[in-house]
Amino acid sequence: MRKWMVLGLVVVLLSACTQKVESDKDFQYTYNSFVESILDNNGVQSKDIPFTHTLDVSEDKNGEYRYKITIDEPRIAMYNIQMMVVDKTANGQYPFIGLMNDDMYSMIPNQENKEKNFVKGIVLEGVSKTPKFTLYVQVNWKDYAQVNTKTVFFTYTYEYQKDQVSGQNNEK
Repeated sequence: MRKWMVLGLVVVLLSACTQKVESDKDFQYTYNSFVESILDNNGVQSKDIPFTHTLDVSEDKNGEYRYKITIDEPRIAMYNIQMMVVDKTANGQYPFIGLMNDDMYSMIPNQENKEKNFVKGIVLEGVSKTPKFTLYVQVNWKDYAQVNTKTVFFTYTYEYQKDQVSGQNNEK
C-alpha cells in the first residue's frame, strides 16, 4: 500500500512538472512572437490609438537612463491588455505585461476596479545604457465582446541633453 502511495505522489509531481514546462514554452512562444512582431513593424506608428501614452526618462546615479511608458485614458473598453517595449540596444530583456495568464489587466473609460483587474493605466519601466535610444511599443487587447484582438504600435526616440530637466516628458 505504501509503495502505491509513493508511486501516486511521484506521478502527481511529474504531472505538475510537465504542466510547468508547457506553460514556460507557451510563455516563451508568446514573448518571442511579440518581439518579432515589434521588430517586423519597423517603427511604423498606428494612426488610431484609443488611449493616451507618455514617456518619462530620468538619468540615474549609475549613468543609465530609466524610462517609464504609461498608457491611460482609454477611449474604448480594452480587455486582457498585453504590452511590450523593445529597445534594440538592450540585450533581449524587454519589459512586458499581460503575456502570462496571471497578470491580465483591462482598461475601461472612467472605470477602475482593482479587485477585478480594471485599472486606470499601465506603466512599463525599463533601462537604457545609452543616452540616445528608440523604444518600440506594441499594445494588444481584446474588444468589448472579448472576441477580436486589436493591436497598435508607437515609437519614442529619446536623446539625453545635458541641460534637460530629468524626468521630462519627451513624447514624439
